[in-house]
Amino acid sequence: MPSPAPVVAFFDVDETLVAMKSPFALLRHRLREQGDLDGSAYRAKVEPILGFAAQGGEPAEVSAMFYRALAGVAWSELLSQGRAWYAELRGQGVPFIEATLRELRHHQRQGHFTVAVSGAWPASLSPMAEDLGVDQVLCTEPEVDEAGLLTGRIARAMFGPAKGAAVRTVLAAQGAVAGQCFAYADDPSDLDMLRLVGRPTIVGNHPVLAAVAAEHGWRVLPNALVPGTERIPV
Repeated sequence: MPSPAPVVAFFDVDETLVAMKSPFALLRHRLREQGDLDGSAYRAKVEPILGFAAQGGEPAEVSAMFYRALAGVAWSELLSQGRAWYAELRGQGVPFIEATLRELRHHQRQGHFTVAVSGAWPASLSPMAEDLGVDQVLCTEPEVDEAGLLTGRIARAMFGPAKGAAVRTVLAAQGAVAGQCFAYADDPSDLDMLRLVGRPTIVGNHPVLAAVAAEHGWRVLPNALVPGTERIPV
């Protein structure tokens, strides 16, 4: 008898699995370590980005502004700071979204292949994924020059249709049947990913996704945090 097809569970990360925008949380940590104790340097960098986002900027465009603000920074330095940031956060209590974390652990116990598909960057995602035991991370990758410095451009964006393409690639590589696979996300920009699997789940109460979930009978999970933790604001 042939073995059953593998099952893949895809997870958006920021605001789906953890209550924060992890690149911004790491940037705040970086600047604090450089002496920005009152947060003024952090606000100077992020307020134009947040203002653009509030005016309806697309996620990929917001991400592009974020990377432009970090042009010239050594990528190896950011990766190292990401590990230090996450270790500190782990000691304080990572604000995981309880229901999504429970789903992740269920999939892992079932032997399903777990994938983080995120618009965030490896600097914040890699230590988190390693801690959680996630099998694969597909995310936005910054462009790095020959000297190892960020150019301010994006080598690979992971938003909207790109997430859908990533899901298709993983399904093919794993030999999985899309109708038997799962996806979890919180934002309308994730619909390309959600629509590709047979078992999509909405996390939180975004009105657009709530309407889609009601129309198609998708599951909806609450976005309450693991007890004892607090959301990290941008």
